[in-house]
Amino acid sequence: MQVIDERSIQSYIEKWKGNLSLSDWDIRPVVVNPPWRKSGDVKIDESNRMAAVMVRSDLDPAFLEQVVVHELLHIKLWGLDQMLEGVLNALFGEDLEHGRRAFAQDQFMDRLETTTQDLARALLSASGFEGEYLFDRVQRQIDEEVGTQPV
Repeated sequence: MQVIDERSIQSYIEKWKGNLSLSDWDIRPVVVNPPWRKSGDVKIDESNRMAAVMVRSDLDPAFLEQVVVHELLHIKLWGLDQMLEGVLNALFGEDLEHGRRAFAQDQFMDRLETTTQDLARALLSASGFEGEYLFDRVQRQIDEEVGTQPV
């Protein structure tokens, strides 16, 4: 399997920065080796308009562009993300172990990830992307293992 390198990540960052109005950001690629479990992540310093897009080194290269677009969308949505975190803190406190706060945090993170992934798919589809999406692969594996379940 081909290993992901910083140059390939950077090429997708440059391809999508302009489309997402992130041209004034300094966004750098970071390759992360296993046992890191994520496909990608992003670290953001909004005040200096700097970010690092982190991608797992053994990610299937067929999924690299969608992971990069997903992480760039997190940069684009960062202000909204932080505003909603502030609202949750004001309403439920900052203790992530507290029942209501934990529930609200889980709901927020689920919506954030789902929305980010939906937006990434839409942008990729609009750009002519014809590859397989990450979850499509997982769903195919589920279907192969358990078959179609009646509802």
